[in-house]
Amino acid sequence: MKMKVIISTLLAFAFVFSTATAQDVTYTLSEVAEFRIDGDSNVRSWYGNITDANATLVLSGVETFSIDELTPDVFSSLEINIAVDGIESDSNRLTNNLRNYLKGDDHPTITFKLNEITNIETSGSEATITADGVINAAGKDHNISMSVKAFVNSDGSIRFTGKQDLLMTSFDIDPPTAVMGTVRARDEIEILFDVTFAR
Repeated sequence: MKMKVIISTLLAFAFVFSTATAQDVTYTLSEVAEFRIDGDSNVRSWYGNITDANATLVLSGVETFSIDELTPDVFSSLEINIAVDGIESDSNRLTNNLRNYLKGDDHPTITFKLNEITNIETSGSEATITADGVINAAGKDHNISMSVKAFVNSDGSIRFTGKQDLLMTSFDIDPPTAVMGTVRARDEIEILFDVTFAR
């Protein structure tokens, strides 16, 4: 009987300890070195800086870790929200056009939600993460696969850098034209980012 009590007690302690050490850890967007949309036309290139964004990254079963401990099952969730009215270019006209084409009045937020981390490769102090997720812009969902560089800083924060090619038409947005159709935006755009998440 005593042996059963001892075993039961040990199992209970083991369960409590494993639960306590495997808690989720939440990181939020803390620093933005670069976050913008780049595009081109038959006349000149253009850009839109993303100035209003928030994001939450949840890692599971980690407390303190190194770059080598970033595995696919560590990533529980990632959500990014971008305010359309926070996208700004070098001209008021282009800024307004960007917000209009993104249907900002009806869909004021662009979102990204992580579906799955499919692969992580580490090399020295960085990791290359391949991930699948969904971007919603102008009210339209679009599935993407992306490659991101990750770095774990000395203070425990995580820096992500990369770029993602997209098409306007993937979100049912017709590439804009101007001046009786003589100025035509290209369908291809690129999202560039260099952002840091901290606890």
